[in-house]
Amino acid sequence: MDRPLRILHFSDIHIGIEIRHMYWKKWFSKRSIGAINLLRGRAKYFDEAEEKMQALVRFKEENEIDLVIHTGDYTALGLESELILSKEMVKPLLDKPERYITVPGNHDVYVSESKSQQRFSQLFAAVLYSDMPEYCSDGHWPLVRLVGEDTAIIAINSARPNPLPWRSNGKVSQIQLDALEQILQDKHLKNRFIFIVIHYAPRLANGKDDTPLHGLVNADDFLRVCAKITAGAILCGHVHETYRVDISGLQSTLFCAGSATMDRHEGFWVYEKKGKKIAAMCVHWSDGMYQFISV
Repeated sequence: MDRPLRILHFSDIHIGIEIRHMYWKKWFSKRSIGAINLLRGRAKYFDEAEEKMQALVRFKEENEIDLVIHTGDYTALGLESELILSKEMVKPLLDKPERYITVPGNHDVYVSESKSQQRFSQLFAAVLYSDMPEYCSDGHWPLVRLVGEDTAIIAINSARPNPLPWRSNGKVSQIQLDALEQILQDKHLKNRFIFIVIHYAPRLANGKDDTPLHGLVNADDFLRVCAKITAGAILCGHVHETYRVDISGLQSTLFCAGSATMDRHEGFWVYEKKGKKIAAMCVHWSDGMYQFISV
């Protein structure tokens, strides 16, 4: 490929169903708090999610995007009906599974219940494959894609059910951290630019830690492993703000996609990668369409 590799990175689309259609037994869990928050007004921020997803698909088709990365939180309450609906909305982006990489968000595995952990894997099975399956030590994770001769994408699962209403934090399992260390030493990744894909933001826009109840609880351990990357970027979501931040001790810039569909917060990133350098372009919603902006 003579031109740069072009990657679209979006997140946190939070597709929801109307609360009155939610099966009554689903109310007896953390979802009751989430549903009340939606009824009190949070849902209105995602009223136009379907239209914005259609616009995102058009943006992708019009801008020569080679790869799409979604960093989790497809749903509002982790309901099976929401996952099915959200997959339908991203379906045009899944026509070439090798060009789509994703991880679950905390809202996608919202509570501990029968099969909640399996739904995401079942629905997105076509894109949850790894080019280095020998390192998949925790289910599908870490998931590795080798792109061309000089790029690698490593997807890490940091989402977990949080039954307590006041807690929405995440964690990278130790088995994944150990596997990530081994992957970074593998000869197949030598001289490649490495994208790390994770849902939780290990640092906020100000460079500081997120709160213990909302952030990645072992962010320091995760970043310590990522410090071994000499050319790369860390891509995340979870925080509904599109930002980039350089982290002390790392040669990889952190990019948070924010939310692609939240009213007055809509944004995502497009990266152009050539060799060991990337140019990051921010995209925001304006005049009923997604447009590049200067940052």
